[in-house]
Amino acid sequence: MTSANGNASQVTNNGDVRKPFKIFIGYDPREDQAYEVCRHSILKRTSIPVEITPIVQSDLRAKGLIWRSRDQFESTEFSFTRFLTPYLANYDGWAMFVDCDFLYLADIKELTELINDKYAVMCVHHDYSPKENENGWCCADSLSQEELVFHGVV
Repeated sequence: MTSANGNASQVTNNGDVRKPFKIFIGYDPREDQAYEVCRHSILKRTSIPVEITPIVQSDLRAKGLIWRSRDQFESTEFSFTRFLTPYLANYDGWAMFVDCDFLYLADIKELTELINDKYAVMCVHHDYSPKENENGWCCADSLSQEELVFHGVV
């Protein structure tokens, strides 16, 4: 169920071939429309080759990659499956995980230009204190472009 924006690879000005940037979107059948909007918003605005793959829990269970039963602390089916992103990307280059409720209003290339190979992981930092009975995961609608600050974790 991987989708791409048409170009399997892209040749840069110096003749190097650029592999598609791998984007994994958390998928929950209860949020199928959100996934489709997120996917479409990336594909519509990207100027670089991308490869988008939904992380579908039932597929991972069928492959024996996840066996933990869901509990009351998981708000979505991808609460834990998101951590399989490096494995699903074959530990090859950079890949990005994003929740399905993100809406991209700019070219994903802008994010890829922030990648710094001195870090093993880069993530979005946000100031957010969850209210009681609320999870603290990052939500796209609570962030503005100015609030996106990338920090490396080694």
